[in-house]
Amino acid sequence: MRELAHDHATAVGLELVDAGSTNSSTVAVVLAQAETPLADDLPTVPEAALLMLTDAPTISQEQWRSALENGARAVLRLPAESDSLLTHLARAARPRRRSLLLGVVGGCGGAGASSLAARLAAAATRHGNALLVDADPLGGGLDLLVEAPQHPDVGWQDVATVGSTDGEALRQALPVVDEVRLLVAGDGPGPDPSGLEHALHALEPAGGTVVVDLSPALVPVAATHLDRLLIVVPATDHAVRAAARRLRQWALPHGLSSVAVRRRGPLSPSEVATDLRLPLAMSFRDSAPGAVPLLDVRRGGADRACRSFLTSLLEAGGNGSTGGLRS
Repeated sequence: MRELAHDHATAVGLELVDAGSTNSSTVAVVLAQAETPLADDLPTVPEAALLMLTDAPTISQEQWRSALENGARAVLRLPAESDSLLTHLARAARPRRRSLLLGVVGGCGGAGASSLAARLAAAATRHGNALLVDADPLGGGLDLLVEAPQHPDVGWQDVATVGSTDGEALRQALPVVDEVRLLVAGDGPGPDPSGLEHALHALEPAGGTVVVDLSPALVPVAATHLDRLLIVVPATDHAVRAAARRLRQWALPHGLSSVAVRRRGPLSPSEVATDLRLPLAMSFRDSAPGAVPLLDVRRGGADRACRSFLTSLLEAGGNGSTGGLRS
């Protein structure tokens, strides 16, 4: 296991050292077997750099959840998942300044996640480049929601041809609505899991803010790339129960998720957050009927909540780096 880890680290220019090494400044990634608990004396490293490896043919749910709760970015089987390990190590070797990747997903059907994702992207234009991604395998219709061009010249059909270093070229080729670039399906299908991972891998080093409107099925794929995941939940018992079921199914890394409460029900935002055991990122009321995300000049309600959330998030990260954004 150690030889395999060493070979992979060397391939991307990293040095593998023992966790107890006195020369801790060279420790870029902590590697541990998933079958054994994390040691109490592991050095402090960025959460995104913590990987757990196992040579077992399968990983039990208990081992997987335990690893994620201990802050692991991923649990990988070797040698079967060597390619994934190289991807994670290459990402750890890059400079920490990169795109801020934010995911938005509904905790239940009809939660209003797409609208909030569009408003979050609009708020991001105050801080630099903003890109809004429609990550629904069936084509979520985000372009219709924001009244974008119906037949974009560049969309998901082109992502497969984009290399890992072509993220900026992809961004510049996308259509623009109200200063926000859009990666949408148009008349074609949306991304499959490998297509979404390919796109996010290319967009990570491109800078700015990338907001991903996620289908629930693609949340586990996107989670390894995201800096934050906002789960939109209406303030009702039914919505909270549905969100709790989805959270159990996703088994997300600790500290990744927070809740955005749509104040359309009898529960208070704090009650929703407490029931789901998640931090409260924001709460908002529905916009006026007929308001179009990105094109609504009133910029109240959810828009104001998105601006406040994003400002706080960027101030916590500092200098445009996403290092330290997780809590």
